Amino acid sequence: MQLQYNPYIWVYLASTGVLTTAMAYMRYKKSADRFWMLTSSMVVFWSLGFAVQVSVTDLRAAALSYIIANDFVGLKAPIVWLLWALSVTGAKSWLDKRRIALLFLPSVLTDLINLINSRHGLMYRRMWMAPANGNLVLQYHPGPWFWVITVYCGIILLAVMAVQTSAAVKHYILHRDQAFTIAGAAGTILIGIILSFIYYDKLPVDMTPVTISIVVVLTSLLSRFRTQELVPVPRDVVLEKMTDSVVILDNRNRVMDMNPAAEAFLGSKTSVAAGRPLTEVWPDWPELPEETTNLHREFTRGGRIYEAYFSGLNEGDKKVGSLLVIRDVTTYKEAEAKIAQQQQALLVLLERERLARELHDSVGQVLSYANLEIQYLRNMLKNGRWTELDERLNRMFQVISEASLEIREFIYEARTTLIFKKGFSNALNEYLSRFENNYQIKVERRNLEVISEDDLDLAVGVQLYRIIQEALTNVRKHAKTDKVIIAFQKDEKEIKVQIIDHGVGFDLQEISPGHSSFGLTVMRERAEQVGGYVHYDSILGEGTTVTITIPLYHEAKREINPYGPAEETEAQKRKAKIRILLVDDHVLFMEGLQKLLTMQGFDVVGQARDGLEALEKARLLKPDLILMDINMPRCSGLTATRLIKAEMPVVKIVMLTISDHEADLFRAIKNGASGYLLKSLRGEELSEQLMGLAAGGTVITPEIAHQVLREFNRQKKEAAVGIEERTPKADTDLTPRQNEVLTLVAAGKTYKEIGAELFISERTVKYEMANILKKLHFQTRQQAIAYARKTMGVNPDNSGTYEKI
Repeated sequence: MQLQYNPYIWVYLASTGVLTTAMAYMRYKKSADRFWMLTSSMVVFWSLGFAVQVSVTDLRAAALSYIIANDFVGLKAPIVWLLWALSVTGAKSWLDKRRIALLFLPSVLTDLINLINSRHGLMYRRMWMAPANGNLVLQYHPGPWFWVITVYCGIILLAVMAVQTSAAVKHYILHRDQAFTIAGAAGTILIGIILSFIYYDKLPVDMTPVTISIVVVLTSLLSRFRTQELVPVPRDVVLEKMTDSVVILDNRNRVMDMNPAAEAFLGSKTSVAAGRPLTEVWPDWPELPEETTNLHREFTRGGRIYEAYFSGLNEGDKKVGSLLVIRDVTTYKEAEAKIAQQQQALLVLLERERLARELHDSVGQVLSYANLEIQYLRNMLKNGRWTELDERLNRMFQVISEASLEIREFIYEARTTLIFKKGFSNALNEYLSRFENNYQIKVERRNLEVISEDDLDLAVGVQLYRIIQEALTNVRKHAKTDKVIIAFQKDEKEIKVQIIDHGVGFDLQEISPGHSSFGLTVMRERAEQVGGYVHYDSILGEGTTVTITIPLYHEAKREINPYGPAEETEAQKRKAKIRILLVDDHVLFMEGLQKLLTMQGFDVVGQARDGLEALEKARLLKPDLILMDINMPRCSGLTATRLIKAEMPVVKIVMLTISDHEADLFRAIKNGASGYLLKSLRGEELSEQLMGLAAGGTVITPEIAHQVLREFNRQKKEAAVGIEERTPKADTDLTPRQNEVLTLVAAGKTYKEIGAELFISERTVKYEMANILKKLHFQTRQQAIAYARKTMGVNPDNSGTYEKI
């Protein structure tokens, strides 16, 4: 075999090198499908075979290298490319063994024909070496099968174009521009093959593999070496599977299309409704108006609650129709109503608790004063100091009368809780009327009607109501006036209330920040709890003005913490930085917990209903802290904790559950949980625990802490030598009292019974028992009991019961 130098060899070698480099980079980026890599490898072999072909002068060697490179390998490359296109566009189900075999059948027949070509000439009638540009090159006359297999490869390339274009148009794949580019590349290769046959006489060599190499490399560069990714559920599938009813309308409000859910809900087929106006198709549905400018409306039908949404459909800047979506929100509305009822009930309980506490404090102060005063009056009575006695009795009568009136006010508020039943304005009007009747102080109301019930959240209304009460109490006790003005103002963002009196006033400079004789601190704190503030203006001899500023309800909802102060404290700023993910399958509890944490100042970034969703949300939202229930469907909280901690070890997870079972506790800690809290925990305690966790601590309730200690002691005891085989290294010189206590405890007596028997308090018994354990170096009382029964010969009293220390 003789070789020759043909400059076209560099074209083949260059295309091979560039394509091999692109393949290596895509392999490194892990962005190439196996079929794509196989296609590229076949093109590389194709080019190398042609490089060999143009470098030899022997007809047999040139024909063999051409047939192997072109027919045995090159003609199969379009088929592999089609397999790639089908696999990346979600049509893998089409790729069964039978269909793949049928695709390769023409190519396999070509290989068989080539093996017997010398006899029949079906593929090539004749081959010879002819000079061209100073070199000998292979020439051939194609046979009939050559044109069959060439047309077949062209059809395969057209199929690649169709598959990629269809996937892009139907949004089956994520990168649509990449699909269009690949479809165009297949078309370019097809055009190149056609041109090579048209200008066959003018081309000394076959440039098909070079053309494919260039197209493949440019396609990879334009797509930034991205792998094609399927959209999990294409748009048309989403529309078909949606449980919401979807109706597509044109600009004349005529029905163009519906999904199956809309057909079932509205009771009409698309074929019947198509092209007819909305109101004509469903005349019995007044909830679906002809005018769709109202983007959202809510209606009730058949005992269910629905929401209808209208949105415009645009093609560029031109509106071409609208989309009507009808959603069943009954469950959501019921849950929302239940949460509102629970919140209202909670506020009622909190307010009644406050009233009871204030009533107790008020009555306690009066009774204490009366007790001291009676003792003093008895001394004056014995000494015959009648004039002073009469003055003291009059003063005492006034104090008791005023206290009695206040008690009636408390009882009235606790009994009726008007603000929760009649709304803010009605409750305030009734209170002001009673205030006027009881204290003979005229209250002038200005612009109360500007306040609507929608302007005030329940919590905001309660606090504003109480601030006004406190301000009027100050007027009654200190202002020495018979008239007070309450003026209301409202703008787009806030409500301002002024309580103005023209009484004696007071000097603000003489009142320290912590002074509460005028209830200023209480009013300020109440306002700050709902995002407002209180300002005081007072001049001696001229009167006092208390200005209360409260954000409107819809404005307050926009804040991260609508119940926080206008100027956040450092603690609240730290809370706002803590991003929390809630995981629980109980929707109502999770909604309530979110409101509680938001009210406390934390940033609740999301919710999940099971462990798998928690893992997905944790990856997406990157929270600082996860509050996780244990028992959930699909994936438990314990399993989710292990998975999340393995992937995101910096995320802190707290198990928040009703379960205080020791096994759950230790499994949670073993799986990486940073804490274990019970759902019965109070809101303030939960906030403190979470702040402690954010500061680097571990959160655990006292009840659970006791279980942890008990379990660790049990494990330690099991690992140690049995109690019967060990002698305590402690100072066993117990006092007589301690010996008595230990003997009775070992006999099974309760602490209360021991205290009664020894004439000491139950607390003293606990104290002595703690000292006994310390002296004996025991961890638990059971160890001390076992020791006493063995060394002191104490027998248990079966009637006794054991208690915790």
